[in-house]
Amino acid sequence: MPDERESPGGDGWARPVRLIVGALLLMLYFAALGRPPLLEPDEGRYTEIPREMLARHDFVTPHLDGVLYFEKPPLYYWFNALSIRLFGINEFSSRFWSAAFGLLGLGLAYLLGRRCGGRAVGEWSALTLATSLLYLALSHLAIIDMTLTFFFSLTMTCFWLAWEATGGWKERLLWYGMFLGAALTVLSKGLMGIALPGAIAFLTILLTSGWAVLKRVPWVSGTLLFLAVALPWHVLAQIRNPDFFSIYIVREHFLRYLTPVSDRQEPFWFFLPVVALGLLPWSGLLLGVPSLLGGLPLRRALRERRAVVFLVCWAGFLILFFSASQSKLIPYVLPAFPPLAVLAAMVLLGQGAPTLLWRRLERAGIILGCLLVLVLGAALAAAGLGRVPAFDPSGRLHLLLLALGILTVLASLLAGAAWLVNASSTARAYSLFIAGALLFAAIWAAAPQIAVGRSSKAFVPYLQAHLRPGDRLFSFNYYPQTLPVYLHRLMDVADFQGELAFGISKLPRQVREDRFPDAAQFKKIWDSGQRVYLVTDHESLPRMKADGLDRATVLEEQRTLLLLTNRPEGQ
Repeated sequence: MPDERESPGGDGWARPVRLIVGALLLMLYFAALGRPPLLEPDEGRYTEIPREMLARHDFVTPHLDGVLYFEKPPLYYWFNALSIRLFGINEFSSRFWSAAFGLLGLGLAYLLGRRCGGRAVGEWSALTLATSLLYLALSHLAIIDMTLTFFFSLTMTCFWLAWEATGGWKERLLWYGMFLGAALTVLSKGLMGIALPGAIAFLTILLTSGWAVLKRVPWVSGTLLFLAVALPWHVLAQIRNPDFFSIYIVREHFLRYLTPVSDRQEPFWFFLPVVALGLLPWSGLLLGVPSLLGGLPLRRALRERRAVVFLVCWAGFLILFFSASQSKLIPYVLPAFPPLAVLAAMVLLGQGAPTLLWRRLERAGIILGCLLVLVLGAALAAAGLGRVPAFDPSGRLHLLLLALGILTVLASLLAGAAWLVNASSTARAYSLFIAGALLFAAIWAAAPQIAVGRSSKAFVPYLQAHLRPGDRLFSFNYYPQTLPVYLHRLMDVADFQGELAFGISKLPRQVREDRFPDAAQFKKIWDSGQRVYLVTDHESLPRMKADGLDRATVLEEQRTLLLLTNRPEGQ
């Protein structure tokens, strides 16, 4: 189904338009990457672990707050440790790899889209993915999921390009790219890196009767490459830590998926609205995906529209797989977004055999999406105007947010109008591109204020100025994971274990009672006369009083957090 029509900018303006779009994407992904403080808890965790790796000179056994932490494999930690070494400990270095892999993932979307539908589909696949709300948002957060998505996409893209290749060294290189991508996906998020790509490939082959492709895969040398990359860390981690297998494999893979052990249960349909909202402003195009089958009988469509079948299997299997899990978080579904972007681009350019019904459905979906973008833009503009107390109780003006919110509203109106009057596909596509970019820019402009209640950075200047040798730093019934990052030190945690429970259980009893005491043990430290600085949230104050920890002076206060001490300065 290759189609070279409607590349961004048309023929005469193609090069300058591509340069402008490329510059805009670089700005969108990197310009304000370090602006908001790190958010609790994930950005703190995924920065603190590589910080501790560098401090310990141990890149095999992950530690969080000084205790063993086996929830995830180490690839993202290694990347973040490298950026910390290069750029120091700051928000930009923590988020650098998410933005970098997000941008590199656009290249994979281009290659995949170009092979599935031609150059124009490749270009619009990249631009659709680039301005999808969830993909953009997670490209700006220091969490594992964008790195995982890049290597998962590398695996699946190499698989498809190798299948469609015509032999020779290029095909063989693509097969090795598939095995390498799978190994790096395993090092990003565990066994899903081999199980899920294998299931998607098998399902595609089954539906399209493409069994002959299996004879072309270099199984022996590819498997050796996979093992050479993925296996060494797992072996070293098990040798150094006898409990590694039971925690990392049994609990974090099987029990987390099959049981509610992680306490992250959501309804089976949870990811459907996540996809619909996360792909804004492009999600309405997915209503036209059935038209890509060309109106053919099912058996013939499976054979002749193999690319569409592959993309649907990739996205659909992942969404169903994670929907069946007992542990659901919004970022889990991100690896389904690259194939969804390619499908959306194919629909956008009218590939397949769109009937009047499908075109109306697409248009209705896009207009509904534009209305949602308009509502979000209006809400952000109102917040910038100081009319949303939950955003900023002071009611002050946030001029940049106000301007971007208004521009988002105008862009959504323009996009809706372009689809209503059935403008050219280039005009309609660029109107959505601009609306998506402006919506995220407005959200990111709001991020520093949103972070006020989700980061402990505000306490850092006071603590840096007042902490003295011999003082203790604790949190109570809460673990603020960004604080150790900013202070470049471990902190002690009272009356709380959470995800640290396994690591705490492996500490010697004396160390455990000193660094991670229960309420009764902590009361002895609090009443000892030694100066203790304490971070907790407002909800824990009644619990502190009930546990006899009522001699507390409030030093600083945020929307959700408090900094307390048992001995103010001068006492």
